[in-house]
Amino acid sequence: MKALLSVSFGTSYEETRAKTIDVVDGKLAADFPDRKFYSAWTSGMIVAKVRKERGEMHYTLDEAFARLVHDGVDDLLVATMCLMNGHEMKKIAEYVETWLHGGEGRTAYLAEPILTSEEDRKVIAASLVDEFADVPQDEAVLLMGHGSPGGPNEVYSQIKDELSALAGAKFFMGTVEGEPTFEDALNLLKASGVRRVHLAPFMVVAGDHARNDLSGADDDSWKNMLEAQGFETVVTLRGLGEFKAFQDLVCVHARKAPIME
Repeated sequence: MKALLSVSFGTSYEETRAKTIDVVDGKLAADFPDRKFYSAWTSGMIVAKVRKERGEMHYTLDEAFARLVHDGVDDLLVATMCLMNGHEMKKIAEYVETWLHGGEGRTAYLAEPILTSEEDRKVIAASLVDEFADVPQDEAVLLMGHGSPGGPNEVYSQIKDELSALAGAKFFMGTVEGEPTFEDALNLLKASGVRRVHLAPFMVVAGDHARNDLSGADDDSWKNMLEAQGFETVVTLRGLGEFKAFQDLVCVHARKAPIME
């Protein structure tokens, strides 16, 4: 049996999930009508949280691959919403490889992360420039990425370069757990002379990091740390998964997914 497995990190925030993960899943299912559709979240903690709090049933990776075996899937296409080849993407690849070699006659295709190529990054950068087209050049847009300790954080500087090529010095980038750091971005913002900063997540969903680390009430949120430095802030809680360009890229990568050996 042929199947499509859509994998994302997951989120406990219903509103952003409906606008991002659910929309992407729907587009994937429609794009591959010849494959039975499955979905999984890589965060077991979030899966457990939404089950306990709201009774929502989402598969973990363990559960999803157990279901694939139970249902007799032998031809599997895995689509992912991962932005880069970090920890989550590597975990997905390990599961696919284990499934592939765990039975006779199985075939697997694994889509690449969304920001793999220069063309991918140009597409996402153009969407962000359109999103913040009304922000004047004497104001700034600071994007919060997740980051990956010891991972491929060069993606963020590459995106920043694409943004600069399209919109000049308007965009700045920081990450929660990698490089560039918030302090890196803050120093550049101070040097730029801007006083008004628009904050937005550079993540698939506007979930916990966006609601707390970026714009939360605690003193160490990026919003409050910037305001403590004298900046005026404006928050936009819109995940990348809401952009049509991102949704389309997930489907494009799925169609081009290379076969695993």
